[in-house]
Amino acid sequence: MILPTKATLVKHPRSQFWQAEFYAWSKEQGKWVRTMKSTKATDKGRAQSIGDEFRSFALAASGHRGYTALSREFVLDTLNHILRIGGHPTVEITRKWGEYSQEWLGLQEQRVEERSLESYTSHVRQFTRWMGAESDMSLNLITGTMMQAWYFDMLDEGKKAATVNNNVKTLQAVFDRARAEGFCPRNPAELILRQYSEKDIREPFTLDDVAQIITHLGKHKEHLDWLTVSLLGLCTGQRLQDCATAAWKHFKAKSGMRVWTLVQGKTGTTVQIPIVEPLESHLQRLATQRPGLLLAPSLADTPSGSPTGLSVQFSTLLDAAGLKREKREKVEGSKGQSWTNKTFHSFRHTTNSLLANAGISDDIRRRITGHTTTKMNQVYTHMEAKTLQEALQKAVSDQMKP
Repeated sequence: MILPTKATLVKHPRSQFWQAEFYAWSKEQGKWVRTMKSTKATDKGRAQSIGDEFRSFALAASGHRGYTALSREFVLDTLNHILRIGGHPTVEITRKWGEYSQEWLGLQEQRVEERSLESYTSHVRQFTRWMGAESDMSLNLITGTMMQAWYFDMLDEGKKAATVNNNVKTLQAVFDRARAEGFCPRNPAELILRQYSEKDIREPFTLDDVAQIITHLGKHKEHLDWLTVSLLGLCTGQRLQDCATAAWKHFKAKSGMRVWTLVQGKTGTTVQIPIVEPLESHLQRLATQRPGLLLAPSLADTPSGSPTGLSVQFSTLLDAAGLKREKREKVEGSKGQSWTNKTFHSFRHTTNSLLANAGISDDIRRRITGHTTTKMNQVYTHMEAKTLQEALQKAVSDQMKP
């Protein structure tokens, strides 16, 4: 069937508006069928333009060749074209922040680790809570000015700049997808002017710090699991939660040495780390004392970030060991948090710095620590020049001798 190239106009005797006659594909009948639609226009020229839009829309929606050219963008473009012909305001289709951000989180469930999903959820929840009654605002109405106000409010509450900047990255990801889907013309999170504070950078433990920590933990039998986790952190450079949940089945002998194969909880990166002294001797003793599934069973089920979590527990142990640290207390009445320059994460800085000072290449350091970029790896390289062997001997090995 050869279709007409234009819609046909018909004037119904009981209507002031012109009717447009065109063909639409009927899947049920398997053929083109004649269709009538009112143009809601009394001017014939305007009615013809609207009728031709109806015809083009019907062709795009047909799917008679097994596919359809119909899309959300095409529908919106056609609708707005018709509205412009009629002299009416156009329509901008968007989504609301509340429902869209939850949909975005649902998509992340299938692709990120549980801890990353918890972080994303927390970041979205914080921004939603800040928006309050306007949390259902349309995405295209959220401006850079609003985002900047939220940013400064978070800093005023006592949150660290690094923490708020991390939240911004999550919000940017949400708006990036929304922009790609056409729900907002820009990413307002990209307009935030961020602050960076050198005072908030974590510092490595010095060699004396490490000796002080290991000595204190080694003196108390009830801290055996913390001694294990601390040695893992020092000798492998891994994060607190990964060290606390380490399982014996992931430590295998390869080429005459023990190797820890770990899938990092934060990044999903798989790293294989050879075990060195004094961790190796400690694991040999531990295998006879704790032959179960986990290396540190009393810590494995404890989250790192809760008010009574692993980070807070380790901080208490550092204070008990007499470690000197710079601290900044939480602002009273705020939703912020306290901060200190030395935490368990300092082991990660220490390990990477020791490797660098021993002349280990950047590529090998990244393989051990699991850092994905050279730029990130350089953040952790800031300790006095000593070789890895000398540093480990002075900082740990002598303290672990029976």
